[in-house]
Amino acid sequence: MEDRLEELEVRIRDILNSLIANIVSSVHNHENAISKTNSKPKLEIKLPEIPLPVFRGRYDEWPSFKSQFDNIISNNNDLSESQKLYYLKASLQGDAKLLEAVDDSFESLITALTTRFENKRLLTETHINAILEIEKLTSESARDIRTMTDILSKNIRALKLLGFERNNLSYLILLNIILKKIDRETRKQFEQSIDSNQIPELDRYIYNVFRKKKPNYR
Repeated sequence: MEDRLEELEVRIRDILNSLIANIVSSVHNHENAISKTNSKPKLEIKLPEIPLPVFRGRYDEWPSFKSQFDNIISNNNDLSESQKLYYLKASLQGDAKLLEAVDDSFESLITALTTRFENKRLLTETHINAILEIEKLTSESARDIRTMTDILSKNIRALKLLGFERNNLSYLILLNIILKKIDRETRKQFEQSIDSNQIPELDRYIYNVFRKKKPNYR
């Protein structure tokens, strides 16, 4: 009887050891599978290279250029001062390339450019002149009217960035400038669309009404 019990105990122990070994092996295989999965190389998406912004020495282009160059180069802590200088020189064309700095360093050149072109008075004058010099239309043209309002919108945004907010007086002045630039038929349609005692809103009548003119002329 005792022999049979011992034999049974041995068999049970063998079965348990076998089960434990199988469990350990299964866990080990699972861990290896996870490890192999994690070790697989990740697919890298190659983004297109960002071209350097170009500055040709125009005052109205300076704010946009400076903002883009700062984001890409100036604020990049991985670049050395020499590398930043190289990229800055590579971005300059035309009159801007002829500008001389105190010494051959990035800080000196960017300071010289800022001193020359970050001129609020000249920038303001440039944007105002762009509005005043909008070409007068001689005939109905939806395309030309859209071009006109694009120029107006672009320069108003630029003036706002310089700190000049629009108000009722500026609305009225800008509207009258544009009304003197549009053709006679468009002016007539505009006048018929408002009440004689009404002071029209620039955004509503320039950006909405004029932009919606259908290009059925040329």
